[in-house]
Amino acid sequence: MGKSIVAVLAFASAFLGVQAMGQTSRDPHPGFKASFLGNAVTCSQPEKQTEKFIVPLRLAKRARLKAHLLNLLHESLDDDSKGIVNLAREKEIADLAKKLKDEKGD
Repeated sequence: MGKSIVAVLAFASAFLGVQAMGQTSRDPHPGFKASFLGNAVTCSQPEKQTEKFIVPLRLAKRARLKAHLLNLLHESLDDDSKGIVNLAREKEIADLAKKLKDEKGD
């Protein structure tokens, strides 16, 4: 069993290494880096009036809750990888998840 775990870890390491090499060798947004170097960024579409749309307040509130929950979950995963436990954050995550679940039922 120990040999199989080592083999799986070696395969995963090789696979992730190949993926990382592939990601660095190509640039998906060639003009993106230039925008941080002080070059002017222009819009290729002709100028038109700004479009406005109205988002219902209930939907916006739910979206804010989801975004906050997502940020907390991300921070929690980072801390978990470092061995840090933040009970206050875990309680806040549980409360937000419960709020979202309760609102969905309405």
